[in-house]
Amino acid sequence: MTTLIPLNDGTSIPWLAFGTGTALYRRDAADSVTLAIANGFTHLDCAQSYGNEESLGAGIKASGKPRSELYIVTKMNRIDEGQSVRQSLEASLRRLGVDHIDLFLIHNPLPWLNQLKQVWREMEDLKRAGLTNSIGVSNFTAQHLAEICEGATILPAVNQVCI
Repeated sequence: MTTLIPLNDGTSIPWLAFGTGTALYRRDAADSVTLAIANGFTHLDCAQSYGNEESLGAGIKASGKPRSELYIVTKMNRIDEGQSVRQSLEASLRRLGVDHIDLFLIHNPLPWLNQLKQVWREMEDLKRAGLTNSIGVSNFTAQHLAEICEGATILPAVNQVCI
């Protein structure tokens, strides 16, 4: 049985995740993901910047594990000029081969300085639209958090900090 941690939005997150960053950065993660799922991992963590969302999706498909039994996290990288946060998430959904994400994070505040409030409003819209169950941030300082929380209608469920 997976230990779950309750989040402030009423959802829960499995406490241990299989990540596709460091060792699988810009590499095919399909076999590793399939093996991780076969060995009991249900929480899968990826990011647009890791360059392996598509192979993570292939690993999920190859595992045969129902989507409903998995917890999938991805993180938004920089987006192209003229692209919306929604379009960025929709591209991740296509690459992963799923219809929603359990947790969508802003990977790093630095590309969004002076735009954090607007980006956060777009993140809130994604949650309301059902494209993600939870929204949060990664690598944010207390100052960055204070900026997005000022005027937020949905607070970040997670601040994933890499140490």
